Amino acid sequence: MKIVKILLRSTMLFALMILVSTGCSDFDRRTQFSTTYTNRVVLDSNNTKVGVEHDVLSDTLLVDFFKTVENHNSKESKIESVMLESVSLEIDKFKSKGNVNFNFLSDFEIYLKGKGMDEILIGKSDSIPKSARYFEVKVVPEGEDFLDLIKTEEFQCRLKFNTNTQYQDSTMVIMITPSYLVDTKKFGI
Repeated sequence: MKIVKILLRSTMLFALMILVSTGCSDFDRRTQFSTTYTNRVVLDSNNTKVGVEHDVLSDTLLVDFFKTVENHNSKESKIESVMLESVSLEIDKFKSKGNVNFNFLSDFEIYLKGKGMDEILIGKSDSIPKSARYFEVKVVPEGEDFLDLIKTEEFQCRLKFNTNTQYQDSTMVIMITPSYLVDTKKFGI
């Protein structure tokens, strides 16, 4: 009888451990969501001269972050953290002329600034893929919380770069898209 109780308790404990371990990823999926906001910078023959370091600012991007949180069945008070997952660069094919790519870039740094905040380096590279029109950059401040920045709901990007070839054709629009992982509390946990 005592052996049966021990086996029963062990089986129940084992079943509970399996239930909890498989349920954690599902719980994370229900408490986390990703969101992106795209800034655009414009390059032309004036700001792509070889041998000169260039700085180009995006327009200020206004977003409704708290509405995004509400759309994911949460609210501002439930946000625990906002982590930067990735940063991508893409040539806007609708606003750029011809079959352009990033071959003219030799290196770059991407900075992000929220309203009333200092700018933060979020990505950089000196290894640009050949003939690429889109690529992802390694996130520089790994593990840094961007909650305060994203709560400003107003962002501006700065692209600091050097070129190995001057861009000659009209203008090129580059979309800079940071992707954020928003972690929220559910059930008061």
